[in-house]
Amino acid sequence: MSASKTVLVLGSGGRESAIAWRLSLSPQVARVICAPGNDSFPWERWPIGVAPSDFDRLIARSKAEKVDLIVVGPDNPLADGVVDQMTAAGLEVFGPTRGASKLEWSKAFAKEVMKAAGVPTAEYFVAQTNAEAQKILKQVPWPKGGGWVIKADGLALGKGVRVCSTHEEAVAAAEELIGVSGSLVIEEKLSGVEATWMAICDGKTAVLLEPARDHKRLGDADQGPNTGGMGAYSPVPGLNQNWAQAIHSQVFVPMLAEMSKRGIPFKGVLYAGLMVDLERKKFWIIEFNSRFGDPEAQVILARLDADLYELCWRSARGELARGKSGMQIVPFVKEAALVVIAAAPGYPESPKKGIPIHGVPIDKGELAGRVFWAGAAASDDGWMTSGGRVFGALGMGESFEAARTQAYERASRLKFEGMHFRKDIGAGLNSKPEYLEGSWQ
Repeated sequence: MSASKTVLVLGSGGRESAIAWRLSLSPQVARVICAPGNDSFPWERWPIGVAPSDFDRLIARSKAEKVDLIVVGPDNPLADGVVDQMTAAGLEVFGPTRGASKLEWSKAFAKEVMKAAGVPTAEYFVAQTNAEAQKILKQVPWPKGGGWVIKADGLALGKGVRVCSTHEEAVAAAEELIGVSGSLVIEEKLSGVEATWMAICDGKTAVLLEPARDHKRLGDADQGPNTGGMGAYSPVPGLNQNWAQAIHSQVFVPMLAEMSKRGIPFKGVLYAGLMVDLERKKFWIIEFNSRFGDPEAQVILARLDADLYELCWRSARGELARGKSGMQIVPFVKEAALVVIAAAPGYPESPKKGIPIHGVPIDKGELAGRVFWAGAAASDDGWMTSGGRVFGALGMGESFEAARTQAYERASRLKFEGMHFRKDIGAGLNSKPEYLEGSWQ
């Protein structure tokens, strides 16, 4: 198989860095382009953004340069309908349409679909105004031993959720978040451990990836505000083949069927955020996203033992199954992966930009697949911070401890004033990761 394909990756963060790197390893791919990417990316870049005003330019240039496949990284262009427009122009695109990506950009819609599909999820209420939210919080019985989770209904860059332990916290959270999207989802707080399970979908078939777990809180021991993610690891202890079968049959199969029934088949990455009770062997879906998680993509794609281009291509064309039936799992390497995210001072509220970064090699490609850059930019004086999450340092090994040691060693080689990263990503994990048996090819 000769490398001849050209792929365009939309986005500029750590997730897109991981996607572009993994695609560059495909035996089919000769050229990887990122739009807009960032200065630290070693691949070709087009200086075109991903806002709706940029779509026509992206389409025109993709057609002129004969791009074979476009992979959409972030959520905003999906919600803005980039897949719809590109597909209508005759381009092959990996990602859901605007209607299908509503599973992410409207939490109320996602809950409605889950209920219709019979997918396990928390009880919930939808409030269109702050007054309605306060009425719900006042009248609905407070959950025993728990609290409420208040969510902005729309996209909020991973920061539109407040987990509340008291009525006062819930009241304040509703008042704060109602302005983000104009409506709220109020859920009963669940107990257990969180995990991420993603699947590549083609509208009819869902092929499972291995699970991951991320750390959302800014500080050690899950203290501080929620962020876009401060680290992740894969696989997840306890989530074995039996869990995979349950997640596939009780989540992904009915969700794809329900979306198809509504005339909005889902293609792309369907991300299921889980709350798992391993002892009781129960789970609930907290949320759906319509793209690779970040930073989960950094550990998932590092462990992938399959051709990402082939997966994305078949997804876009509705050809994942190719006559096969039943549950399929993408093969992964038998190593653990762990990523540590380094953040700029002031993150997540107001990260400081323009801080010099030390330790960056002259050859940008030297760290590809080891460090995934996000908030970094070049200047006449060298590398500077340009966003909240600056980079993710990856470690891999036969044990979680080995992966963790490597990740923290890599993180420590890059320095900038005020650099912050959690010291407890993956702490306390056992040394023998459990793996699923891959079957997709």
